[in-house]
Amino acid sequence: MKKDKMSHLRKLIFSSLFTVLIIVGSYISIPFPFTPIPFTLQVLFILLSGIILGPYYGFMSSLLYLILGIIGLPVFSGGQGGLVAIVGPTGGYLVGFLVAPIIIGYFSKKSRKLILTGIILGILIIHLLGVLWLARVNMLSISKAFIIGSLPFIPFDLVKGVIAYTLSLYLVKHVQL
Repeated sequence: MKKDKMSHLRKLIFSSLFTVLIIVGSYISIPFPFTPIPFTLQVLFILLSGIILGPYYGFMSSLLYLILGIIGLPVFSGGQGGLVAIVGPTGGYLVGFLVAPIIIGYFSKKSRKLILTGIILGILIIHLLGVLWLARVNMLSISKAFIIGSLPFIPFDLVKGVIAYTLSLYLVKHVQL
């Protein structure tokens, strides 16, 4: 029983660490003039959290990140905090940050061979929820929202997926949860 408590505590600590990494990733933010969605490194850490922590603790790291932002701490991209980020153009992507680690964690727990499938589905859900919300908030067609809110970011997010996959291979061998 004591080992289970230590394992749970260790996973909570790593979950908190990933929350911090997601916050750091939000501060690495590059705005583009053609879209209200900035380039950040958050997706990299969202993907990694699902792979390394699994569905539950990966979700917990994203949930803590969102809670910190909603209560007003400046943890969202561009140093934003508060509900404005959730109801603004990036809100759908933030909700996708909750769902993606669940999907990725599920596939990575099923089989190490399915990690790439989980990564692709995780990226897809982040983009899907982001585009749908962006279209609603900015009163855009789905195709216009896709063109400004997803299409330019797909190559970057696929590269982040490859990096997350590569890092996960190393971390799984060297970090014991």
